[in-house]
Amino acid sequence: MILALVVGLVILATPAVATADEHGGPTTTTTLPSPTGPYASCAALVAGGRSTILSPHDATGDGQSPAERLFRCELKDYRQAVAQIDGAFRQAVAQARTQFRRSIRAAHSAAQRSAALQAMQTAIIQAATVRSAALVTLGPPPVPRRRA
Repeated sequence: MILALVVGLVILATPAVATADEHGGPTTTTTLPSPTGPYASCAALVAGGRSTILSPHDATGDGQSPAERLFRCELKDYRQAVAQIDGAFRQAVAQARTQFRRSIRAAHSAAQRSAALQAMQTAIIQAATVRSAALVTLGPPPVPRRRA
């Protein structure tokens, strides 16, 4: 129960990206630079130079426009943040269920079984509250900018 709150507060405090090694091993979390907002790293990336990615529908060979690159970067960051929030939620629920199974095995009375079930339900509700707050803080997904 406390782990879910701590994980939620960490998610709300710092935008981060989860990455896995090339063998699909454990994930590590790194904090994104956020001097002016959640997508500041994307703005710096787009301002830093031209993309070498060519669009298959681009006949002139110019590649993606800066607005398209910015949108794709922002969308990638948004999806990674949502995945991290969902992963933390799933982990908190799994931990609540594991603790319930341990408690139910040790329970000898109906009151103990009821208390174990209530503790699991409370932990899941708390995890859902933290997830919801994190998603609200993250905001809506980015939208593509129209060309002028």
